[in-house]
Amino acid sequence: MKQAHFIILILIGLFFHNCEKKIDPEILATVGESVITAYDFIEAYSNKLINTKVLDSSFERKRTIDELIRTKLFSQAARSQDLSIDSVGMSRVLLAKELALREELYDQIIERENLVIQDSIARKHFKWQNTEISLKHIYHQEKGALDTILPLIMNDVSQFDIHAKKLFEDKELKESGGYLGWVSYNTLDPNLEQIAFSMPVDVVVGPIRSSYGWHLLLKKDERKQMIISEEDYQNSRLGLMNLISKKQSQIIANDYVNGLMDDDIDIDDELVIKTLRKIHAIVFQKSTGDHIIKPKISEKLTEFMIDLKLGSNATLATFKTGSFTINDLISNLRNSSPKTFLDNPIQAFYLALRNKILTDEAIDRGLLNNKKVQWKIRSKEDQYLAREFLLSISTKRGNANFSERDILDITKELKTKYPIEVYNENLDEIFLSHNYQTDW
Repeated sequence: MKQAHFIILILIGLFFHNCEKKIDPEILATVGESVITAYDFIEAYSNKLINTKVLDSSFERKRTIDELIRTKLFSQAARSQDLSIDSVGMSRVLLAKELALREELYDQIIERENLVIQDSIARKHFKWQNTEISLKHIYHQEKGALDTILPLIMNDVSQFDIHAKKLFEDKELKESGGYLGWVSYNTLDPNLEQIAFSMPVDVVVGPIRSSYGWHLLLKKDERKQMIISEEDYQNSRLGLMNLISKKQSQIIANDYVNGLMDDDIDIDDELVIKTLRKIHAIVFQKSTGDHIIKPKISEKLTEFMIDLKLGSNATLATFKTGSFTINDLISNLRNSSPKTFLDNPIQAFYLALRNKILTDEAIDRGLLNNKKVQWKIRSKEDQYLAREFLLSISTKRGNANFSERDILDITKELKTKYPIEVYNENLDEIFLSHNYQTDW
């Protein structure tokens, strides 16, 4: 009996010991008080494979983990020295925080839906993969504007070009009557794609809502790859299913966001146009790379920059749960391509407004306390703190350049101060997941 009790006590002890040792499957390593997550690794490793000629291998996986560990060591040292991130870094951290909130909101929206991809749907998309369409479109932010002109175009398709010339600001689209050229599968917004590839030729369809506005579509022609077999379909079926799932997830998320955009939004159109013109003038000048600016133009640009700075808290739009200011717009534009803004400032404004509404919605749902969101914010902070740590060392030694030997020595010293543990089984699990493999 005593022996039985003794064995039971051992088993109970082992149970609690294992519970204590159990680690979140999304954590790949711990470095002091910091963690390296699957998100950190996937982002770093994907960028490496995409942007370099490096091929996937056990060596490269380990090297990526080692690089992430090094960053965490540097950031841990920065935190222990109470180093702070500069203003540029803090603005990047804020953008990362907002992005993390929106990503988690999207995930929660999509998780509520039980997505099932039927074989018939996959076969339809397979045909689209082997098809190109010659497509025109007319775009407007307001559905009512397209509702007004649709009957006119339906009665006379030649009116399509006339109205496209009136509505488009982009010179190329204006001159071509909204012609997008020969469009292949997986290049359009998912909601537009499923309509454009299934609609008949020479028939105007719409208004159709995309993630950034409303569209009328006119398919002029299509060309199909005729020599495709059942074997071709079966070979691509699994990857295609994953792609379709992502497209349907995006449509669900976009429908949710569009619902928020329809809910009591009041936009100060006059102030928006004035603000966009000022930003456009500044961005255009910077994007041309012309350092020789006429005095009057330089004076005007300076005036615009001062106006934007002084009026940064001015409200461009209000919505049910908050407001959207000039500062919000500028912060969002900093993280986007200048060309995107120059091509269509109005569209850039609406995308920035959408991001603000989504971010506020995520905060209202309490997602700031979500572990994934906190991990992503901490990860971005660590990147900039690691930089501050190296800057602090370079200042002390009067040399901003670090050799590979220097970095190795610093890393080796920090490893004696902060415990490191790598969970290889969690890392291996990433590569057993088909979703990540098809992404790469």
